[in-house]
Amino acid sequence: MSEATTEREQVRDAWIEAVRTLWPDARVESVAPGQSDGARRELAFLPNADRPRLLVPAGLPGAAASALRRYSDDLGAKQRVSRALTATAVRTGLPERALKDRLRVTGGGPSIEDRLAELLGRPVVVSVGLGSARANRKPILHVLSPRGEPVAFVKVGDTGTARDLLAGEAEALTYLAERQIDGPSARLHVPRLLHHGTWGPLDLLVLEPLPTSARGGLRRGDAPVAEMRALFEVGGVQQTPLRDSSFWNALTASVAEVLDESQRLRFGEVIEDMGKAHGDLTFDFGAWHGDWTPWNMAWHRGVLRLWDWERFATGVPNGLDLLHYRLQQAQRTAGNAEPYATWPTAASTLLEPLGLTGVAADATVRLYLMELCRRYLLAAQEPIGGPLRADTERLLTLVHTNPALTAGRNP
Repeated sequence: MSEATTEREQVRDAWIEAVRTLWPDARVESVAPGQSDGARRELAFLPNADRPRLLVPAGLPGAAASALRRYSDDLGAKQRVSRALTATAVRTGLPERALKDRLRVTGGGPSIEDRLAELLGRPVVVSVGLGSARANRKPILHVLSPRGEPVAFVKVGDTGTARDLLAGEAEALTYLAERQIDGPSARLHVPRLLHHGTWGPLDLLVLEPLPTSARGGLRRGDAPVAEMRALFEVGGVQQTPLRDSSFWNALTASVAEVLDESQRLRFGEVIEDMGKAHGDLTFDFGAWHGDWTPWNMAWHRGVLRLWDWERFATGVPNGLDLLHYRLQQAQRTAGNAEPYATWPTAASTLLEPLGLTGVAADATVRLYLMELCRRYLLAAQEPIGGPLRADTERLLTLVHTNPALTAGRNP
C-alpha cells in the first residue's frame, strides 16, 4: 500500500470518527448514493472523500447550498464565484448524484442534531467541517434549518486541547460582550455566545451565525488597523516596562512547560536574551484577538465580522494582531517556501500605522515571534501535534539564533 493511499485512508477515518462522536452508538459507514434506505442521516463529502472540505446533509439541497455559502476575506474572487455557482447548483438538487462519496448513519441514541434542536428550540441539521491533523483540530458544525436558514455555528471539544480552547473562547466572548465592543456605532462585530457546556464526553460552544456574503471581500486589500486598535483598547491600555508585565511573566513561566530538554533550554535562552536587551523598555499593553487573519473575518455591510476568539488575551504588547495578520498572510502567499526559515527583516515597518518605529518596533516583532514560538512548542508536544513539529523547530531556531539578541550569550 502506497504512502498516499495510507494518508487518504487516515483522512477518511478521521472524518468517520468525528461523525461517530456526533451520532453516539450509531453505525457509520461509507456508501454510494442510493444505499441509505433507513438511514437517520446521509452525509455527502465535498468535493470527495480523498480531499474532504465539508460533509453536507444529503437530500436537503437548501441546507447543503447554505453550508457552501461560507465566506472569509481569504477567498479570492475566483473562489467566491466558484463557490457561489456551486451553491446555486446544489440548491437545485441536480448535481447531488455526482457526490459519490457518502457516509450513512443508522441506529444509535440521541444525536448532536437532537441536542442542538433542544438548545436552539427548533429542528436543525448540521454540516461538518474538520481541519487538518493538528493539536487544536476539532469538528466545526454549521447548524441549519432543514430548508437552509443559518441557525448557529458550533465548535466541538473532543480533546483536552480543544476543550481548553473552547473554554478560553467562551470567556473571551463573555468579556467582550460586557464591554460592548460591538455596539451600534462600532465597525467590529463579535459573535454572540449562545451556549457553552458539555454533552456526554464532548464540550459544545454554540455561537450565533455571522452574516457574510460573496461581496464581503471587496475591502480585502488593507489590514483593518482601526478595528485592531479598537480591540486593543477595549479593556484599557497600560504602559509598563516589559519585565514588569503579566505578558512577560507568562512568557517566562511557559519555559517550564516545554517537555523536550533541548527545546526548553534554547527557549529559555531566548527569554533570557530578550530580558537583558529589552526588559526595561516600556510598551503599551492591551488586548489582542490572537489569530486575526483574513480567513477569520469577513466584511458585511460595512462591519467587520470576526470569529475564532480562542486565542484572545489581555495584557499583550501593541501591534501583535497586525504582525500576525500580515506575516501569516504573507506566509500563505509564499508558495512552497518553508515557513519561519528566515527572519522577517521588514516586519518592523508593518507597525508604522500604529506609531511603532525603531527599537520599539524591532522589539515588538521579536516578542510576537517569541509568543508564536511558545504557542507552537506547547501545541507540538500534544499527541496529534506531529504536523507542527517541523515548523516549531524552524521557528525556535529562528528566534534562538537572532543576532540582535545573541551577541552577549555565553558560548
